[in-house]
Amino acid sequence: MRLKDKVAIVTGASKGIGKAIAIAYAKEGATVVLASRSIDLLERIAKDIKADGGEAMALPLDVRNPESVNDVIEKTVKKYGHLDILVNNAGVSMAHPSESLSAKDWKNALETDLYGVFYGCQAAARVMIPHGGGCIINVTSMYGIVAAPERLAYCASKAAANMLTKVLAAEWAAKKIRVNAIAPGYTRTELVEGVIEKGMISLAAIEKRTPMGRIGEVGDMVGIAVYMASDESSFMTGSVVNVDGGWVAYGYL
Repeated sequence: MRLKDKVAIVTGASKGIGKAIAIAYAKEGATVVLASRSIDLLERIAKDIKADGGEAMALPLDVRNPESVNDVIEKTVKKYGHLDILVNNAGVSMAHPSESLSAKDWKNALETDLYGVFYGCQAAARVMIPHGGGCIINVTSMYGIVAAPERLAYCASKAAANMLTKVLAAEWAAKKIRVNAIAPGYTRTELVEGVIEKGMISLAAIEKRTPMGRIGEVGDMVGIAVYMASDESSFMTGSVVNVDGGWVAYGYL
């Protein structure tokens, strides 16, 4: 029960990595607020957490809208009294030739994958500071560290989110807020499986390119997410941790 008596918000918690982190936090004793645009899915997950003896609440959230972000933070603090952990996991992905990338798609990627992270961090800090601090975890991507063709908006927004993590970590350390990031590699989420099924990327190619020889599973992200949120990582801030099977480290043929 490493997160006993902690209150955590997880954005993008209806599927994939966010869902896995939220369930893991509940099992570690945290009260979990699940937030995304898919409220029906969130309510089912919250129901399952409660059936397993945990405490959870589902709230609608559009991370592109700062008022929506503030509303989730305010409702969380009103109900539970404080906020200890925020996981900014909500995000979008896209692949498109850069010369024909539309302004709409560019804007959507930046508003979701960067602006949404900023709105979440800022709103959380405003309630964490008066309560003596907290922990923020941003789920970014290995593609914020290395480049990929036709993923300009995604790579740019994730790279900026990694730097945002470091700046806020340095700025808020004195206020007892730790800010870190998890940078996953290819992970078997509903989104990635859909891309594979459409033939947009080859699972065999991912496995061949990854030194560990397989695609990541959502469960591979849980351990580091629990560690970052727990007191075990009390001296850790400003870190961007790759969980990618060695993808970023590997530069040979």
